[in-house]
Amino acid sequence: MFRNGFRLPLRLAGISLYVDVSFLLILPLMVWLTAQNLLAVVQMPQFRLDPSAFQGLMPLGLGLIAVLGLFTSVVLHELGHSLTAMWYGVKVRRITLWFLGGVAEFEEMPRQRGAEAVVAIAGPIVSFALAALFWGLTLVVPRTQPATWLIMWYLGFVNGMLGLFNLLPALPLDGGRILRSLLALRMPHVRATAISGNIAKVIAVGLGVFGLFNNWWLILMAFFIFNAVTSETRFSVVSDLLKGIRVGDLMNRDVKTVPAGMPVGYLSGHILAERHHSFPVVDDQGRLLGTVGMEELRGAHPDAPVWQVMTSQVPTIGEDADALDAYKRMSLAESPRLIVTDGLGAMIGLLTHADINRAIQVRQMGFQVAGAPAAGQPVTPVSVHRVPPPTAFSPYPPVSPFGYTRAHAPRDPERHARPL
Repeated sequence: MFRNGFRLPLRLAGISLYVDVSFLLILPLMVWLTAQNLLAVVQMPQFRLDPSAFQGLMPLGLGLIAVLGLFTSVVLHELGHSLTAMWYGVKVRRITLWFLGGVAEFEEMPRQRGAEAVVAIAGPIVSFALAALFWGLTLVVPRTQPATWLIMWYLGFVNGMLGLFNLLPALPLDGGRILRSLLALRMPHVRATAISGNIAKVIAVGLGVFGLFNNWWLILMAFFIFNAVTSETRFSVVSDLLKGIRVGDLMNRDVKTVPAGMPVGYLSGHILAERHHSFPVVDDQGRLLGTVGMEELRGAHPDAPVWQVMTSQVPTIGEDADALDAYKRMSLAESPRLIVTDGLGAMIGLLTHADINRAIQVRQMGFQVAGAPAAGQPVTPVSVHRVPPPTAFSPYPPVSPFGYTRAHAPRDPERHARPL
């Protein structure tokens, strides 16, 4: 989800913490706005605070402390979600802070009945507990320490508001997840998501209209909710449609490869002729070495062999993997294709976004997807197409070939390629 952040040098319960660039960009503005809010509280007569104690840079300093305290509270809110999800056996990728708050990224939401509601409610419970803690401290901290008292009161207030706001029944907020989980007790998960998503869109529009006349921050939040719920609804539909489909059912066994010794100049024409953006690269024995595409050709000399510019980081997936796992990997890594391998690591096919989208369309029409051979049946060998070169390509270096190292030995113990 977030690709422009950096990792903090600490972990909570084994979970990595990241800060998105957007958080750093918005931090000065948030400090200033918070300082203005604190000054407004000081002016309220019921709190009996001396305004003369908040002169000069004091409001900005308190604003910075309050913002850092708020985002620490947000981390604890997300940690509540994360620990509860881990209790259900869900792997937590990381917690990320960004300008609208925090996000705990899970491998997937738990699908046990009612589990999503339990995970979702954990965050607001943490926020309400923090609100009670900070407001309780205002009873202990004397008014003779107005700065400390003000910070405690403010953190209690924003934590209470954080818990209440997240209980709005709008996906992807906690209240929306609770609603969907409860609806899923009575109906299919896809339908529960659709109903919750429609409610969330109505709430997002209402927040946006209200924000036009009151708080521009609500407009940003409304925009986030509307877009996030659209993505969540689509993912739920895709998950249901791809259920039970393997990568082997969808992959293309008619794979076009290029030899490692092909000149870059010849490859550029090959890309235009074949209308593909990238190709698997193989050596003289047919072993998979890497991939090469338009990005790798930038600035390359036309006479340079492909093996000098290719990338050896090959995105692969097993033929027995779930199609939904492939969809997730393509979405997260923004990779348009995955090379399919067998148990020994040999290339047997190719899977693209188009293959998955085609399966989704077939399922939407009510048909079944069946393309892989039955268990125990021989696998159709991959069909390799190579374009006859105008002249012989330079041989691929036989010693320590780039992209093929001792790490490949377990996949290819005899050190030779399987016949394709």
